[in-house]
Amino acid sequence: MPTSNKQNKIVQSKWLYLAIVILLSATTIAAWYYRQYKKQPALQQFRDKQQGYTTYTGTPGERKQFSLADGTVVILNGNSRLMVPDDFASKHSVLLDGEAYFDAPAALTVKTNILVMTTQPSAAFKIRCFEQQQGATGYLVRGKVQVTKSYHSTTDNQPEILGDGNMILANKEIDLMEKETYVPLEMQEWLAEKITFEKEPFMNVMHKLEDWYGTEIYVDGNGGELPPITASFDHATLSEVMDKIKKQADFKYKIKPEQVEIKF
Repeated sequence: MPTSNKQNKIVQSKWLYLAIVILLSATTIAAWYYRQYKKQPALQQFRDKQQGYTTYTGTPGERKQFSLADGTVVILNGNSRLMVPDDFASKHSVLLDGEAYFDAPAALTVKTNILVMTTQPSAAFKIRCFEQQQGATGYLVRGKVQVTKSYHSTTDNQPEILGDGNMILANKEIDLMEKETYVPLEMQEWLAEKITFEKEPFMNVMHKLEDWYGTEIYVDGNGGELPPITASFDHATLSEVMDKIKKQADFKYKIKPEQVEIKF
């Protein structure tokens, strides 16, 4: 019997070792695929192989404002990429992976992996659509835009026209695109880059900052037990916001390209 128990322990140890090797191998393979994806051009399946592209990249936790050759003003949120083809002067079409606001004085088409928004003939609008997510939103600020799906749908390929106070909600996984209304004040605050929290629960603040800066915030600890946050910000970067909030809630944070990590 002692010999049998010893043999069983040896067998169990071998299986445990094998399981650890498989787990480590799977983790390594997953990390390799993630690095390979990061190396690939954004929205590669939508790119014209005959075209070169100029890519604008948003800094995590910050917004970048610039103008295109036709005078279109762009506000690019963090973790976002805008690809402008060499033939932009004639086609007036760009590719977006992430979130950006466009104030276009003339014709402009913005294509993402879920939605395509086209001005009619000029408009100001914001669109949020990350390539690795199934959902997308679009908000009209001024003028009119036509919205269509950028993929073939088996149920509905009809366009929607957004007017004053309209937004679009889309989800590729369930093949949904619906026109809704939204509160213009929230968009005005986003554009003015002024945000205020008045006795707001800590986790609510974090969720709003995720949407505000276009990034994921991972909280390691029980943020629900923290006192409510009261603070206001004007044209602040995410790091400036975090530095001020952590004076009310004792935590450490780190802004990474893919997410923000908070630890208590």
